[in-house]
Amino acid sequence: MNVDESYSELGLHPDCSDAEIKAAWRRLAGRWHPDRNASPHALRNIQRINRALEEIRRARAAPDTDDDAAATPPARPGPEQVVELALEEALAGCTRTLHGELVDDCPDCAGTGVELHASSCQECGGSGRARQQLWFSWMTPPAKCGACHGQGVARHACEACEGNGKARPTKYRCRVQIPAGTRDGEVLQVALRLQAAAGKRSETLRVRVAVQPHPFFTLGADGTVKVELPVDGFAWMASRWIEVPTPGGLQQMRLQRGHLSYRIKGQGWPLAAGGERADCIVTVEPQFPEELSSQQAALVDRLVDSNAGAPPLAQWRQRVADWQGRQRR
Repeated sequence: MNVDESYSELGLHPDCSDAEIKAAWRRLAGRWHPDRNASPHALRNIQRINRALEEIRRARAAPDTDDDAAATPPARPGPEQVVELALEEALAGCTRTLHGELVDDCPDCAGTGVELHASSCQECGGSGRARQQLWFSWMTPPAKCGACHGQGVARHACEACEGNGKARPTKYRCRVQIPAGTRDGEVLQVALRLQAAAGKRSETLRVRVAVQPHPFFTLGADGTVKVELPVDGFAWMASRWIEVPTPGGLQQMRLQRGHLSYRIKGQGWPLAAGGERADCIVTVEPQFPEELSSQQAALVDRLVDSNAGAPPLAQWRQRVADWQGRQRR
């Protein structure tokens, strides 16, 4: 069976994905497994399905003969693990230690859980007919052997995996360097060197980064980090300095009366690896009391009195007085 015939056996196109190959094999193996299908063709079909899978795996794992072409990836997808990071960790970069287990299909049975090669049925001696216990068995019509369903051969549970179709788990432990400025959903490739029962082998672990929601920072597509915060309305009116949280820590920022949006340079996300960082956009919400307390009202009166000599106010009062004088004439 060549590779083209193998794809046809599984009902696939050569351009199919690794996931489609595995799904097609599982579907057909479940259909023709002799433990589930009593058809006399079940054994032959499951053997052809397994051979087709192995042929496709060998073809995809073999290097391309073209010097300019890269090696085709193996049929089995690599393992993946998710690492959760705080926004500050993703921005600054960090190192994490990951550990887990890899579970492969049993190589002895190709994941079916039963022996790939059938043996003669012990119950019927390979005849496919049930043994007769009566003295006059020649008078009784022959019956199919219940152990092998009349096929004369039996397939026992795989001894290597005890019938579960899976090899023993291979544990791994590795340190992963998360680059500064990694975003949510990015995937890192980490090389693993594994010591399995079958010997040493290499794997590529896919590490998917999940940046956790922050209590007050949000990251924009352009790399800007946005934060909204309430500020004292009187401090805002007086253009006072306040402390503002940024991904790099607290920063001093001066309020400006009439301005609600501010920009702190270089406190956002880098747009490219090692590049300049975007800005942090700060939006303030001035807070004023619904009603002034007696102390606040007294302070406001003092402010009003202290501002009475402002030229525009003095000029305005003089114009009003002149107007009133003309009205009395």
